[in-house]
Amino acid sequence: MIKSILLCTDGSDYANISGDYAIWLAQKLGARIVALHVTDIRLLEGPLLADLSGAIGAQPYQALLPQLQEMQKQRGGVILEAVADRCRKAGVPCSTLYRTGGLVETICDEEKRTELVVLGQRGEHAKWVGEFLGSSVERVVRGSIKPCLVTPGAFREIRHVLMAYDGSAQSSKSLQVACDLCQALNLALSIITVVAKTLEPGVSNPLDDAVRMAMDHGLKPSAETLVGHAEQQILDFAKRAQADLIVMGAYGHTRIRELILGSTTSHVVRKSVVPVLLTR
Repeated sequence: MIKSILLCTDGSDYANISGDYAIWLAQKLGARIVALHVTDIRLLEGPLLADLSGAIGAQPYQALLPQLQEMQKQRGGVILEAVADRCRKAGVPCSTLYRTGGLVETICDEEKRTELVVLGQRGEHAKWVGEFLGSSVERVVRGSIKPCLVTPGAFREIRHVLMAYDGSAQSSKSLQVACDLCQALNLALSIITVVAKTLEPGVSNPLDDAVRMAMDHGLKPSAETLVGHAEQQILDFAKRAQADLIVMGAYGHTRIRELILGSTTSHVVRKSVVPVLLTR
């Protein structure tokens, strides 16, 4: 089971909730947390600072740049120390990492040494982006090779897991993760599959295989086949069944699939009011 969690934090309200979930999981699983704060290199090389260098001249700007870097480093240190302090109080082992570089690239590099990535649904500019999924968040979960837990704006303890199953090999891997988690944490499990139209009598239902797999893990899942648009049915069922966590397959890694916008995954992650665990 998961023993190392990469917690991505920018000090925002959403990041603080991510910390709540990471600490909760670490306590339950006996895992350690690696807290990561990244100063995006674009903050130091972006248009605003380019305009500044043009206004004050290249030489004064070059003298100012180390000060800006130091300010960002100090800010990152404060954010990381706050996470470390929370972990100490919760009795969870924690190490911290401060990095400067490309945000997505840095997270995807650091995740190689952990087993789960935890990050907020939105970042420090959430009040300006409304319901849009943070662009950095979406790029991270698209590029990641590890399971990603995307957390909402409020914490609640996980007791009931909803698994969205479609019969694919990817979905079977996701179900394995969901079953392992339910076993480890003694959680209830619901499995749903969504079809475009009602299945004809005699047509095989992929849900049957999912139920058998869950029962082989010693679980007693509830199961339901729903008709309609997958993304809306998943969210509606999660609300109706009072699920506390949605588990589903992540984006594909082919170039064409990475370019698709508005997929079921994106919609669920963007709209969900409970955390979504995206598996590989």
